[in-house]
Amino acid sequence: MKIDREKVKSILFITLNNLGDIVLTTPVFLALHKNFPEAVIDVVTGDPGREIFVSAARVRRVDIHRRRLSIIERLSAARELRKRRYDLVIDLKNSLMPNLIGARYHRSLISLSMEFIRRKSRCHKKDEHLSHLTDLGISVSACSDFYIPETEEDERYVSEIIRAGEKVLIINPGSKSHLKRWPAVKFAELGDRLSSEFNCKIFLIGNELDKEVVARVKEHMKAPSEDLCRATSISRLYSIMRRSALIITGDSAPLHIASAAGLPAVAIFASTDEVKYGPLSIGSRVVKADVSCRPCNLANCALGYKDGCITNIETDEVFLAAKGILACVAPTTS
Repeated sequence: MKIDREKVKSILFITLNNLGDIVLTTPVFLALHKNFPEAVIDVVTGDPGREIFVSAARVRRVDIHRRRLSIIERLSAARELRKRRYDLVIDLKNSLMPNLIGARYHRSLISLSMEFIRRKSRCHKKDEHLSHLTDLGISVSACSDFYIPETEEDERYVSEIIRAGEKVLIINPGSKSHLKRWPAVKFAELGDRLSSEFNCKIFLIGNELDKEVVARVKEHMKAPSEDLCRATSISRLYSIMRRSALIITGDSAPLHIASAAGLPAVAIFASTDEVKYGPLSIGSRVVKADVSCRPCNLANCALGYKDGCITNIETDEVFLAAKGILACVAPTTS
């Protein structure tokens, strides 16, 4: 299907629900901006996406996706969207919504069926999302950037907590799944070793659900650390990352925010696939569990291990990966 750009004046961009997944879709959002500079864009997203998209240029409205809608509610939502008469719909949920709302341009059912084949291939999720555009003949060349807004207030805040000459290390010990969560005591041991060798300033980050594991890491650490859990917005965390030297994290949203910020990461992977979800920043390294059954992408370990194979990863492995990055990183001058 060849798209006449002159006819695209309104776009509906349906993205995903969880923060990390939403961040990985922002290159698609930027590509839409670049290819259709005269169009307004409406966004349907999960709640964390509101902060990312609400102030973006040419975004007309941001609607929050409601989970577990009944069939009647879905049809009602489709009727409301149909009234807006969109010229182009990009639906990263791979639903039938574009067909129901009657957009001028959207992916065909054949292209949609190919998505299930593509999902079985091992490519990074960012590239998988961009393929929604290439299927429609929309250029994604030079669309490697992510989009997260950053305000002057964020910059002022960061200048207050990071002084010139400091080498900042971020530790993110939390994750939604326990199988992605490296033990808190190992994060603490690692933080102490890196603080001693590199004289790092250490920030511990996380959201409301991570406060207990962050508290355990801080409790076990001997070196000083600053608990920023729940203290930062998405844009503020992005701003902190842009002025830091390294993040050590499992497979979770801060890993993808670090990719957006260009922050090198030591990413600790176990049940999930680092090819699909791994770090994209230059210099990043992946430390993964040495078991033949990974990546399994399961919610619980099939072998019966309570905390999964991630607990088998030793502190020395992660320390050496972090040391290799920190030894080459100059301190911030901000």
